[in-house]
Amino acid sequence: MKSFLCRVLWRRFQLLTALGILLSFNTAFSVWADQGDQSLPIGNPATLEHSTPTGATEIAQRLIPFPFTPPDVKLKEKEPLSGSNNWFTKHDKNKIDELGSLDFYAPSGPQSVGVVPKLHNTSAGMEIYRLPTTLSKDTFEKTEGPYRPGITKKFSNKRSGEKIAKFKTYPVAQPGLACFYISRLLGHLVEVPPATYRTMDVQEFMKVGNQARTTGHPDCTQAWANLRGWAQSANPKMVAPGGKLVYGSLAQNPRGEESSPEDYWTVDAIRGHSFYKVLSSKAPVANLLKLNDPKSLQDLALAQDMTRGVILDSIFRQVDRLGNISVAVLQHYVTSDGGVKWDDKVNDKDKAEAVSPLLPLKRIMYKDNDDGMNWGRDTISVTRILNDTHHIDQTIYNRLQWLAGLMQDSEPGSNAKIRDYFVNVVHISGDNYDSMKASLIKQAAALKSRVEAKDILVDLDFEGTMKKLYAKEIEAAQARKNAATASPTVAEMTPTPSP
Repeated sequence: MKSFLCRVLWRRFQLLTALGILLSFNTAFSVWADQGDQSLPIGNPATLEHSTPTGATEIAQRLIPFPFTPPDVKLKEKEPLSGSNNWFTKHDKNKIDELGSLDFYAPSGPQSVGVVPKLHNTSAGMEIYRLPTTLSKDTFEKTEGPYRPGITKKFSNKRSGEKIAKFKTYPVAQPGLACFYISRLLGHLVEVPPATYRTMDVQEFMKVGNQARTTGHPDCTQAWANLRGWAQSANPKMVAPGGKLVYGSLAQNPRGEESSPEDYWTVDAIRGHSFYKVLSSKAPVANLLKLNDPKSLQDLALAQDMTRGVILDSIFRQVDRLGNISVAVLQHYVTSDGGVKWDDKVNDKDKAEAVSPLLPLKRIMYKDNDDGMNWGRDTISVTRILNDTHHIDQTIYNRLQWLAGLMQDSEPGSNAKIRDYFVNVVHISGDNYDSMKASLIKQAAALKSRVEAKDILVDLDFEGTMKKLYAKEIEAAQARKNAATASPTVAEMTPTPSP
């Protein structure tokens, strides 16, 4: 009896110790995420875990290195990320880790958030808010979660606090997850916000879902009714084995973007924009824009964004794009080593690195990517725009051929490795991967045919144009760097005393 009691006490001590380690890790991670430290290596651990009120263990997928790297990407020495906006970046890694660190259940603390239902537009989902300092989690969720007459409207629902993320599950989660990863593989397209696989306690999901019995849009009301029914029946399309967790996509809600009026992005309206005259003309871009003038950069950027976006939508058979496009004003600059960077805000380190002026330019942003994977659609809303397009950039063209080749085993076993990545890291079904693969290969072949027939010119080059505009500044900065490296230090010039 004494031996049995000792074993019980020892086991309890082990559990308490493990819990203490986990809590310490979560606290350390919260500080790390806020400070942007690189102490947590990419992909190790592969997931972050959270305890739920019901005792289930919830997981958040971290960014895992893709098994192949395209020849035009230069990876950092310390981790397989790019320092340029042409692949997975440190920004992506940090944002995904910040999403993973959010605690849906903590009543207070830096990772405590408000979890409330999306009550406007047509689809159902959850909105994650950074809590206002004046409201507790419980008060925020009870007062601002349900339908509020006069506030909750068909296409808007203003709430206190900052909306930082969106959680969505079946049937819209997998298109959103895959779109983020493909956007990075093809060259960091149209500012698709980071998104990652995440689970939520089914009881928490039902608690929030019950607040959505009345919404601002009838389609949203019906979508929520469907989700509640599927959650209650433990439908495997949204409930993990065991019946305790709902799974889906947790995506960053980007800052600084503006959703333009729907009529701004109809096909006819798009055809009236100045950048459209660039992408739809068969003349070389150099004949259409004064590329030695910084003023040309705005039309060049939007033309490149639009062509990249419609190619991405064509791969995913995205049906709800027109009227669902956002624009963000981002700060662009050329660095001393000849790179081109942009972000919604810049810090003192960025400014010191810049050799060009900070150029605020509008960029197209695809922040909602959950109405894709309509594999049976022959045509979609952007098909006419792609047919009008006669210019693309070298990056997306080369990446499409590269990825399509790997999906057809251009390297031994490459397709199996990519399929495994999308099924077990991105978390889409094997069937959706197979359909996505077929669609991507089809788009790559169609573009190659048009390029070889000279119906499309590969001459959109936003970054290359920026580099040429500020080539003298880059050269001067590199000369200063070389001179500083070559100059001997005082210590090197001082002779060593004789013994």
